[in-house]
Amino acid sequence: MTFFKHILQFSLPLLVLLLLIDISVVKAQSDSFKQYSFDRNVVIVIDPGHGGEDVGKPRSKKTFKHESDLNLDIAFRLGGYLEERVKNVTIKYTRKTDRTISLTDRVNYANKIKADYFISIHCNALSNRNYHGTQVHIQSEKFPTSFGLAKEIDKEFIRAGRKSRGIKDRNDRGHNLQVLQYTEMPGVLIECGFMSNPTEELYLNSGKGQTYIASALFRALRNFENKRPRPKLDVRYPYYRVQIGATPNWKDLSAKKYKNLNMAIDTLKEGKVYSLLVGREYIKKNADVLAKKIKKKGFKDAYVRTFNKPTIIKKVDPKPEKSLEKKTTPTVVSTSSDSSKLNAQNDSLHFYRIQIMSSEVEINLTKREFTNLGFPVYLFYDKETKNSYKYQVLVGKTYSKVEAEKIKAVVRKKGFPDAFIVTVLEREKRNPEAEYIPKK
Repeated sequence: MTFFKHILQFSLPLLVLLLLIDISVVKAQSDSFKQYSFDRNVVIVIDPGHGGEDVGKPRSKKTFKHESDLNLDIAFRLGGYLEERVKNVTIKYTRKTDRTISLTDRVNYANKIKADYFISIHCNALSNRNYHGTQVHIQSEKFPTSFGLAKEIDKEFIRAGRKSRGIKDRNDRGHNLQVLQYTEMPGVLIECGFMSNPTEELYLNSGKGQTYIASALFRALRNFENKRPRPKLDVRYPYYRVQIGATPNWKDLSAKKYKNLNMAIDTLKEGKVYSLLVGREYIKKNADVLAKKIKKKGFKDAYVRTFNKPTIIKKVDPKPEKSLEKKTTPTVVSTSSDSSKLNAQNDSLHFYRIQIMSSEVEINLTKREFTNLGFPVYLFYDKETKNSYKYQVLVGKTYSKVEAEKIKAVVRKKGFPDAFIVTVLEREKRNPEAEYIPKK
């Protein structure tokens, strides 16, 4: 027994080392097929707006999708392009399913993982049904990186044939957008089109439209990250907040006077009391205007405070996000959710690929039968299977079962009649031996 223990003691580290080498070789082979690369590790948070109980802009008829679903579709396409074509990029989503997530959780999640970019996906609507085109929203034109990325996105939308409705910041809108106001990294909120326009709603619901939009966003992010010289970093300090009072017990926020304020209130513990803070402005005069409004609502001692570095606060959650054409009027609630659960929940999710064939020998994915499919094609090796057909060819990657069915139908018509859908758990996904990614 002692002999076997000695053997295990010396062989186990070697086995672990060989396993790590094998994993790194597979990853290197996979990355070698990617067309582009960033010269640093870039983390991008993609935020599909709305979700769950908050559908955003409702669909006009049953054959179309609500805004929340369209946002998710476009987000997955964008994330897929980046993951499949760019080295040194990590994609995170604030949601991967149709579920309700507060604006606070979206912000906290992006800040917690210290993302390099925050990309929020939305669709627009107006009472004027003739309006169409795209808009890009930022916090301030004084943030060089956010503004530079917004200009790159706007340029790529125009190249894709979209009507540009321009770049809007906080002063243009006359109000803040919470996901841009409180995130600590460069960020944009994109309005991909107007669902109130019948032609554009059809476009937003089409595979072609979503592909054009996601491709434009992909090119913009790729080009901007590789731009030299790099734009100056966004400087988010100092910023200004309005203190409306202080209390020894932050649960006092359930009092009627605070609810009537109709604003998200943050509590900052200072000594034995909690300072009550609202707003976050990067221009002093905007904070002064906010302080005057709050004084008129009964908080006569409200005043502007300057913050030169991040502060630890207890975030009080507003109600679901409003559409951009109206100012948000968040309601105070007494608890905040734990955004750290987002990743754990995402890890239990799954996606779909379409298996088109298996083989005893390695397969060359550059053959016309594969490149003609029009989708990414992957070669996997399953050394665990008892079957001699250890090489498997799979097509695409989508989180939508409906989209997977469409891909399956296409590849069956193009010469693979036995193609079938494979469900892959996110936590069990494998790196391919080889891959072919279409250029368009």
